[in-house]
Amino acid sequence: MLDLARDSSSFRAFVALPLLTAVASAQEPREVPTFPSRTELVTVDAVVLDDRGRPVRGLTAQDFALTEDGRPQAIVSFEAIDPGVTEARAEANAAPGPVATNLAPARTGAASFVLLVDDMSLAPSRESVVRGAIGRFFADGVRDGDELIYATTSGDAWWAARMPEGREDVLSLTARLRGRSLGDNGSDAISEWEAFRITRSESRVGEVSGGGASAGPPTGSLAPQPGQPTAAVAGASMTQRVVNRYYQNRVCIPDLPAATPPSVCRGLVFARAEQVDARRRNRTRDTLAAVDRAVFALTGVRGRKALLMLTEGFLNDPDVDLAREVAGRCREANIAIYSLDVRGLMTGLAAAESGAPNNSTELALMQVEQTDAQVGGSDGLADDTGGFALRNTNDLGAGALRVAEESRVYYLLGYAPPEGKGPRDWRRLQVKVTSPGLTVRARKGYTLRTAAEMVAAAESRLAAERKPTAPLVPADVARALAGVRATDAIPLRAMAYSLEGRPDGTVRTLVAVEADMSRLANLGGEDRPRTVVMVSIAAAHRDSGRVQRLDQRIEVEATSARTGGRASAAWDEGWLALSRDFDLAPGVNQARIVIRDEFLGRLGSLTLRFVVPPPSGLRLSTPLLTNRVLVSREGPARPIVVARREFFASDPLFCQFEVFGAAGKGAPPQVEASYELRQRGGDVVRRSEPSVLAPSADGRLTRLVALTLDGIAQGDYELVLRVVNKATGETKESIEPLRIARRAG
Repeated sequence: MLDLARDSSSFRAFVALPLLTAVASAQEPREVPTFPSRTELVTVDAVVLDDRGRPVRGLTAQDFALTEDGRPQAIVSFEAIDPGVTEARAEANAAPGPVATNLAPARTGAASFVLLVDDMSLAPSRESVVRGAIGRFFADGVRDGDELIYATTSGDAWWAARMPEGREDVLSLTARLRGRSLGDNGSDAISEWEAFRITRSESRVGEVSGGGASAGPPTGSLAPQPGQPTAAVAGASMTQRVVNRYYQNRVCIPDLPAATPPSVCRGLVFARAEQVDARRRNRTRDTLAAVDRAVFALTGVRGRKALLMLTEGFLNDPDVDLAREVAGRCREANIAIYSLDVRGLMTGLAAAESGAPNNSTELALMQVEQTDAQVGGSDGLADDTGGFALRNTNDLGAGALRVAEESRVYYLLGYAPPEGKGPRDWRRLQVKVTSPGLTVRARKGYTLRTAAEMVAAAESRLAAERKPTAPLVPADVARALAGVRATDAIPLRAMAYSLEGRPDGTVRTLVAVEADMSRLANLGGEDRPRTVVMVSIAAAHRDSGRVQRLDQRIEVEATSARTGGRASAAWDEGWLALSRDFDLAPGVNQARIVIRDEFLGRLGSLTLRFVVPPPSGLRLSTPLLTNRVLVSREGPARPIVVARREFFASDPLFCQFEVFGAAGKGAPPQVEASYELRQRGGDVVRRSEPSVLAPSADGRLTRLVALTLDGIAQGDYELVLRVVNKATGETKESIEPLRIARRAG
C-alpha cells in the first residue's frame, strides 16, 4: 500500500542527488529591447484598422508617428506581429500520459485572452446570449496555443486553459453560467441611474427647493425652472420624477395627505435610492476587482493581451477610486479591455421587462437614460485602455471575433522615454499612422515604474487584503497562481494520483511535483547542500468552483527534507520530489502549481489538469510507477512517489496499485490481478498471469509489481492492469502510458 503521510499540514519531500554547488542560470523570458546608451525602451503595442474595422498588415516604422506628452519621439525598435493563417505548431517531445511540464516548446502565433463574464450584472434571460458569444469565439476566434483565463465577477469561476486542450473545460464552465441580477419589478422600483442621481443631489435639492414644494403629489412638469442651478434642478427633477411615480403606483397615497405627508414620500424615495445605489457600488467594485485580478495575472506576459468583458455595464462613478486605479494598471500592463454589452439591440421600449412603470413617456425616458448611463464606466474603461465597447447589437459573437483578430495582428513600437519626469509620473502617449483613413488603438499612457516597484505595490495590496490567518505569499507567486502561462526558470513536472474515497464523497488525491535541482540555489555547499523553496498549489474543481490552497515554505537538505519537524529523503536524477494530499470532488480538477527559490527568486509554474473518478464500484487507484523504493526493517518496501512516466531501460520499474470497491457481503474479497507491458498499439513485451490479491492487515488490496526493462527497445509503451472480482465477475482495466529511454552516452 502507499504509505504516505496524511497530515494535511505537511509535505512529503524527496531529493534526488546532492545539490550542485554551481547554480545553472535560469532560462529567462524574452526581454523588451534595450536602448544601447542609457535606459530600457518603452514598448507600445498598436492595432491599426482600416475603414471597415479590419487589421492592417504590412506597415513599417516609417508609417507611425508617436508622441509622449505631445512631443514627437523617435521609434528605435519595430516589430510586426502577424502569424497569418498558420496554426501554432504541435508540441514535440511532450511528457507522456498524465504528466504536465513547464518545458513544452512555445507555440507560434499564440495569443492571451481573458473571458470575464459579469454574472453579477447578468439577467438570467441573457445567459444564452453569453453562451452563444463565447461559443462562436471558440469556434472561429481561438487557435491552438492560445492561452485563456475564464472568470466571473461573482468569483464562481476562475479557470486557466490552453488551447486546444482547455476548450471543453471552458465550454463546460459556460454551460453552468448563471445570471445573478434578478431585477426589481416592484412598484417601488428605482433604476440604478435614478438612484445614483438622487443620492448625489438630494442635499442640494433641499437648498434649491426649500424642502417641500417639489415633494408633493404629481405636478405634471419635470422641466427645469428658470433661475435654478443646473445640477440642483437635475437632482430635484429626478427625485420629483420618482416621487410622482410613487404616487401613481400608490406607494405613496395622494388622497390621504394626512397619512402620507410629502416629506414622508420623499424620504421613502431617498431611502430606496440609497439601497439601490449601495448595491450598485458593491457590484461595480466586485467587477473592477475581477478585472484587476486578471490584469495582475497577465502583468509581465509579453505581447498584446485582451480582456473581453461580457456585461450589462456599470456606471461611471467618480466616487469609486478603484476604477481609475484599474485603468492605470491596465495601461501599464499593456492590457486592452473590450466591453461587450450583452443587452443586445436596444430599440423602442425594450426596457419594459425591467419593471418600469406603465407610463410610455417616462418609460422611454428611463430607457434612454439607463441604456446610455449604465455602460458609462465599462465603455470608458475600454476606451481608456486601447480596446473598444460594443453596444446595441445582437451579434456579440462577431464582436468577440474582432477582438481575437486584433489580438493577433499588431505592431510593437519601441522608443527611449524622455527625461524630466519621475518613475511614478504619468506620461501621456499617442500613436498615429501617416496614411489617411486608418485608425490606431493603443494604450494612452504609462509610468516608468520598474517591474520590482510594481511587484512591491502588488505585494502591499495583497498584504492589506490578506486574511489574518493566511500566509504571506509573494506577489510573483500570487500572480503565477492566478495566471495561465507556464514559467520555466525552474523546470517542473507534475501529475496526480487518485486514491481511496472519503466518507464525504471526495477522493484522496496526491499531487506529485518534481523540480530540477540544478536550477535551485545551494546554500550549504558541498559538505551539506541545502535549498529553501516556497511551494504553492491551488486545486480547483471545475464544476463547483471550489478551490483548495496550499502555501508552504520548505527547507531541503541532502540528507533530509524538513517540514514542520518531519523529515524524509531520497535522491534521483537531480530532481526534488514533493507530494501533497488533497480531498477533491469527482470530476475535472485543475492544480496550478508554483515553486519559488527563496534565495534566488527564480520561479517555476505550470497547470495540471486531471480527472478524479467517483469513489464507487470496482476501481483501481492511479498506478504509481517509479524506479525507486525505500526499504525498511520495520515494514515492506515503499515506492517513492514521482511525477514522471519516462524511465530508463537500465533501471527497474516498480508499479503499485490498490483495488477499491471489491468487498463482499460477509466474505473476504476475491480479486485477481494481472498486467501487460506492450508497445503502444503493438506487441506485448512483458506480462503476468492472473493471481489473487491477498488483503493486508488493515484489509486493503494492494500490489507492488517489479518489472525488468533490460532488452526492451526505447519508445512509447502502455502498462495494462486488469483486475477481476471473482465474486461478481466484474472486470476493470487501467491503461497507463509510459516511455522507455536510453541513458545518454
